[in-house]
Amino acid sequence: NVYLPDFLVFRAGAAWEAEWEELGTPMLAVEVLSPSTAKYDRGAKRQRYQGAGVDEYWIVDLDARLVERWRPGDPRPEILRDLLTWQPPGTAEPLTVDLRAYFARVVGA
Repeated sequence: NVYLPDFLVFRAGAAWEAEWEELGTPMLAVEVLSPSTAKYDRGAKRQRYQGAGVDEYWIVDLDARLVERWRPGDPRPEILRDLLTWQPPGTAEPLTVDLRAYFARVVGA
């Protein structure tokens, strides 16, 4: 089965036209949590991503205004409320997201 998260990042060189099997393991998978999928996203889907070697799996919880960051082997997530910084191997600069500003813009003050 192929899981389709809300957002995926693959390593450089992955062709847009490629079949799923040809893309390799994603570097990052992101899910925006919804009440109907929360248990699944935090359970079976997370375990599948961790087991497949996805470098990072983020669960964006709009209601709680936080991001759960999961990495392979993590027994529990890193909870991020202020800043999220991600620097994939080989990149010159990290991606930094001000989570407070992000949630204020998306969800409201």
